[in-house]
Amino acid sequence: MRIVQVCPFYAPHPGGVESHVRRLSTELVREGHEVTVLTTRYDPRLPIAEDLEGVHVLRVPVRGVLFNTPIDTRVGKVLRTLPADVIHMHYPPPLTPYFAARGLGPGHPPVVLTYHCDLYLPGPWGRLVTSTFERIMLPRLLRTADRIVVHTRSYGQTSAMLRHRTIDVVPSLVDVERFQSPPNADALRAELGLTGHRVLVFTGRLVPHKGFDTGIRALSLLPKDVTMLVIGSGPNLPTLVALARRLGVAERVRFLTQVADRDLPRYFALGHVFVYPSQNRLEGFGLAIAEAMSAGLPVVIADMPGVREVIEDGREGLLAQPMIPQDFVRQVRRLLDDPGLAQRMGEAGRIRARQRYGLETVTRQIVALYESTRSDSPRSSS
Repeated sequence: MRIVQVCPFYAPHPGGVESHVRRLSTELVREGHEVTVLTTRYDPRLPIAEDLEGVHVLRVPVRGVLFNTPIDTRVGKVLRTLPADVIHMHYPPPLTPYFAARGLGPGHPPVVLTYHCDLYLPGPWGRLVTSTFERIMLPRLLRTADRIVVHTRSYGQTSAMLRHRTIDVVPSLVDVERFQSPPNADALRAELGLTGHRVLVFTGRLVPHKGFDTGIRALSLLPKDVTMLVIGSGPNLPTLVALARRLGVAERVRFLTQVADRDLPRYFALGHVFVYPSQNRLEGFGLAIAEAMSAGLPVVIADMPGVREVIEDGREGLLAQPMIPQDFVRQVRRLLDDPGLAQRMGEAGRIRARQRYGLETVTRQIVALYESTRSDSPRSSS
C-alpha cells in the first residue's frame, strides 16, 4: 500500500505522537509498504525532503508556531499531489490535519484519523481558543475521516468531541524487544550515586500536564533512601527544580535531560518502580508506561481515562488518585515494601506489553484497519 501519514511534528521533534508515528511508519516500511510522512518544517534548518529509516519525509513551510501548533496552510495543497491508497492523519496539534482535510478534493483516498487526545490550553484565553477550534474546525476534520482511531476505549468514551461517534481502538506501539534483556547497570548506578537506594523512574517531557510536581511532592513523603530519576526535558524543568529544593529533596532527584532514547533500557534497569502522575486529558495513552512495562518495571500511574487502561489495576501496576501525593505514596510504598509483589507485577507488565503493544501486533491491527477502510470507502481505487 501507498500510505501517507499526516503529522504536525516528526523526528527530530520529541513527543509521544511523534514517537508513535515514527515507529508505525518504519514498521510499515519493514513490512513492504510505501510510506510518506507529510509534516511541518517547524525549524527552517530542517530539510524540505529526506528519507529517514526508509520513510520519505516531506516538510511543509510554516507561517509560525502558536501554542505549540504549526500554522501550515499549504499542507492540503501538497497532500493533493501525493499518490496514496490511504491517508492517515494524526491529531492534535489541530491545524495540520485540519488544513490537510480542508485541502482534499473530491474523490480523495480513504482517510483514517488517529485522535490521540483532546485539546487543552490553560487559562481563560486557552479555553476560548480551544472551544473555538472544536466548535468551528474540528467537525470538518471528523467528517472527513472514514475511520476514527483512539488508543484506549475509556478515552474515546469520555471525550466530549467523540460522543456518539463510531471509534476504533488500536493502542500505541512499543519496540518491546529492546527492553527485554536488561543491561548491566552497576556502573551507571555508581556514577549516579544510587548504590543502596530504592529508585523511582519517570520519563517524559517536563510540561505541566504530566503532573510531575505530584511526583516530587510524593517523594518528600517517602523514606530518605528513595531517589527519583526524572528523564526528560521541557519548559517545566526550572519549576520542578525549584520545587525539589523548596521541599528539601533536591539531593534525591536526578534531573537527566540528555538521555538518548537508545539509552533508556540502561536507566530503566536502575529502577524499582515507574511512576506516571499525569493530570489532564492531554494523555490519551502514555507510551512511556508501556515502555516501562516492557522493561519489567511495576508502574504506579494516575487513574485517568486513557492511561489507566494501559494496565489492569493490581496486576501490572497500581492506580493512584490524580494530583494526590499521599495516594501516590501509598501505592509506591506497597511496591517498595513488598519486592515479591513488585517482581510479579513487573513480569506481568512485560507479558502484557509484548502481547498488546508490540510493533508487529499493533502494526498488524493498523494494516487491517487500512484494508477494511479501503474496502468500505466508495472513493477507494482498486
